[in-house]
Amino acid sequence: MSNLDPSTLTVRCVADCTSAEAAAAITRSFEGYFVPLQFTPQAFERRFRGEHLDPFASKVYLRDGEVAGVLLVSRRGWTSRISAMGLVPESRGQGLGKWVMEEAIREARERGERAMLLEVIEENERAFRLYAGLGFRTLRRLIGYRRPTDAGPASPDVLTEIDPLDFARVAAREGEPDLPWMISPETLAAAASPARAWRLGEQAYALVGNPDADPIPLTALVVPREHRRQGWGSRLVRALTSTLPRRAWVVSPVLPEDLASELFARLGWERHFLSQLEMRLDLPA
Repeated sequence: MSNLDPSTLTVRCVADCTSAEAAAAITRSFEGYFVPLQFTPQAFERRFRGEHLDPFASKVYLRDGEVAGVLLVSRRGWTSRISAMGLVPESRGQGLGKWVMEEAIREARERGERAMLLEVIEENERAFRLYAGLGFRTLRRLIGYRRPTDAGPASPDVLTEIDPLDFARVAAREGEPDLPWMISPETLAAAASPARAWRLGEQAYALVGNPDADPIPLTALVVPREHRRQGWGSRLVRALTSTLPRRAWVVSPVLPEDLASELFARLGWERHFLSQLEMRLDLPA
């Protein structure tokens, strides 16, 4: 049963916070979560710039001057997305999450938006029940993959590095339609250093989030339509792991379950231990 008294809260727009304050609020609000989030000010700006974060729709919630929770809202056209909603451990189980989401939905309606999206870790049953109870319906399961450090043979293929923006243009032209927010061309267009991109001839293209990270994040992969089902995607990934060897690789769980599963199976990559559910709430005009 909720014991929340909203009058005890102070609400600040992220627009009124410094990058350092916002990053600290997110880090604090995801303590003890399935995947704790830790953000520096730079990481906050790099990550959420590409997601089209609306700093006026996004909020930091305070109680007695201390962070109680955070809500990050991204917006494109008539659609908004909950990029993050987290509460500090001592604020959980009091009804604050439901109140925050109800306020976010109300504000989205007032802005005239037609839909709200979010992703929830599938194992997070409490959060799933919250969103389902508010009317969100599940669209699809999102999964990821991991490659151990010593997996796979070396590749003789030679890659050509390209501008990450050129990769985003290829993704917009040749990629699958209706991709999740995190790997849509609109998000990928914001990729900049430390992200890097490569191509294998004109047959396959890849974007890597940060080649110096461990594990290395494989952000996106595109094979133009005329070259699909010919092994180019597998060759590109093998060439990438040969170019940047002796480290593990990861694809975050943001891929639709039916996308590229055969490719990663052929490569011997393991399925990521987490999965997400993409959910949608329609907001009729």
